[in-house]
Amino acid sequence: MKRFYVFKDGMQQGSMSSKEEAIELIRRRQKRETHPILRSEYSIIEGEEEFIPYLTQLEQPKKKREMER
Repeated sequence: MKRFYVFKDGMQQGSMSSKEEAIELIRRRQKRETHPILRSEYSIIEGEEEFIPYLTQLEQPKKKREMER
């Protein structure tokens, strides 16, 4: 699944499913900033989100199970 990750001063603030939503989030946060000197730097990174499930005891590699004994 493609995601757009929003960063503020190098810290992740959230992720959106479309670039337009990510830009909208940035614009809303920029409106709240009042002083010009304290303005933050925003960036967007496009990437793939992939979920990695946990291995069950039966699926773990043999070597690892043997080492635990």
